[in-house]
Amino acid sequence: MSRLSLIITILGCIIAVILIVTYPAYRSDISAAQERVMSGSKVIETKCGPIEYAAIGEGPPVLVVHGAGGGYDQGLWVSRDSLGEGFRIIAPSRFGYLRTPLPQDASPAAQADAHACLLDALNISKVAVMGISAGASSSMQFALRYPERTTSLVLIVPGTYAPG
Repeated sequence: MSRLSLIITILGCIIAVILIVTYPAYRSDISAAQERVMSGSKVIETKCGPIEYAAIGEGPPVLVVHGAGGGYDQGLWVSRDSLGEGFRIIAPSRFGYLRTPLPQDASPAAQADAHACLLDALNISKVAVMGISAGASSSMQFALRYPERTTSLVLIVPGTYAPG
């Protein structure tokens, strides 16, 4: 066996041992993180189908629509940093994230309608809307489609695109 083959074999064995030793802890950490995320929200049946969301705080309602990096949890995290106390935060998981299913029509307009369905199910008539990154498209659609329900619109690093 050549020296290079021996080195590669030894490195392969070391990597295999590291994986075998660390995988159970990794699996445990992932399971704990998933449980933590899933326990902080509810799934509500709406006219638009099931929608996962979390609601925290007291005060004027703010619909916080997350970007591509997470579900309702990202909305809560960003709102805590940017809004602070004094608001009722409604943070849904968009279509296809966490426990909100991905429907046939997952367009920003359909997502905006789903936001309205969620607010209807929660008996909320008007909200300020905060769209984060990829959540900006459906947030803008909500404001355009439901101006009577939108008190304000804030976009944080809006990730919008024009198909073409």
